[in-house]
Amino acid sequence: MKKSLILLLALLMLSGCGNSAGTTPNTDSSAPSSSQTDDTQSNDSAASESSDDSTASESSDDSAETFQLTFTAKDLDGNEVDQSVFANAKLTMMNIWATFCGPCINEMPELGELAAEGGTNYQIIGVCADLNGTEDMLEDAKEIVSQTKANYLHLQPSEDLYPVLTASSSVPVTFFFDSEGKLVGKGILGAQKKDTWSQVISERLEMVKADETTSAEDSTNDAA
Repeated sequence: MKKSLILLLALLMLSGCGNSAGTTPNTDSSAPSSSQTDDTQSNDSAASESSDDSTASESSDDSAETFQLTFTAKDLDGNEVDQSVFANAKLTMMNIWATFCGPCINEMPELGELAAEGGTNYQIIGVCADLNGTEDMLEDAKEIVSQTKANYLHLQPSEDLYPVLTASSSVPVTFFFDSEGKLVGKGILGAQKKDTWSQVISERLEMVKADETTSAEDSTNDAA
């Protein structure tokens, strides 16, 4: 575990904040349509200033490989959480953030608003990627959550979460999972406005619905 934690900290030292470089097959930073602005965030300062204008991306790549996340981790209060949390909503928005990242923190108040509106349709989970196991860092993270009113579940890093923690060299990066923990579309790199996230959530919920319909049809055909 100690060796793994050192590797994670090394990754974070090399990572950027709000930078669109270093995307992976499961992350995307391109604009979904001509009605949205393609605004590349090249550094922390520029990211902070342009985060309101940057846009999320739509995943239309049907060839993206299926990934299912199973994990055990602790929340900021030390309570154990596992993948069963996905069953609380049709869609889970997992936002990877860091205490040093201005754009991450700037979008958290609106993420808090979105989380309060989710109900059983969707939920938001934060993962504070740069926690190093010290009480000071943990208190910093708790203070940020309190000040931004991001009143949703936040997790500490764990080895099981490495697939999402190491999927991009930059934060924030956000992934979506269905109620079984299966990845829904590509990850989205960068901070977004509330309206953009609302649009993305609606699109991902439609993807979940379409997948459920396909699965039901397949089951019917198999039974026949």
